[in-house]
Amino acid sequence: MTKGAGKLRAGVSRGRVVCAAIGLAAVAAGCATASAAAAPASGQSESAGVATPTVTPTAVPALGKMTLGTFPGTEDGTEALALCEQWAGLRADYVTSLRHDTPFQLEQWFSSDTSWLTAFAANRPLKTDPNFMYISTAFGLVSTAAEASISNARLLDQACAAAD
Repeated sequence: MTKGAGKLRAGVSRGRVVCAAIGLAAVAAGCATASAAAAPASGQSESAGVATPTVTPTAVPALGKMTLGTFPGTEDGTEALALCEQWAGLRADYVTSLRHDTPFQLEQWFSSDTSWLTAFAANRPLKTDPNFMYISTAFGLVSTAAEASISNARLLDQACAAAD
């Protein structure tokens, strides 16, 4: 990577942090409401205009239990749910990698693992949908080695619980 590209990436990362900070209060408020709601049954797909989870996330040390909110049955809602389901499967390895890998190794993992590539594909349309800006922003933070952290992983967990 050239120096110029590194500076651009650092600027983009700072912008993501600002977006995450602005939305943190709204995400936290939405999470309390979303977690109080009954979780939909696992193994369902789309019914009555609602996309429901097909996986049950497991608890991960350092992150705890993850819940998935109720997503709208729209195309972007289905993509947001897919991203959160991919994240549910990556969380345990993410925590381990944060503790043991260098930023370069993290970037290699983000750019080569099939599960990460599927999550990146699901995030692509969400970048322009204001209904899912918290999920998209939090995913951007966890999937950039310079910003990867347990606290940003918690932000993505909260955004997936709030389904926004």
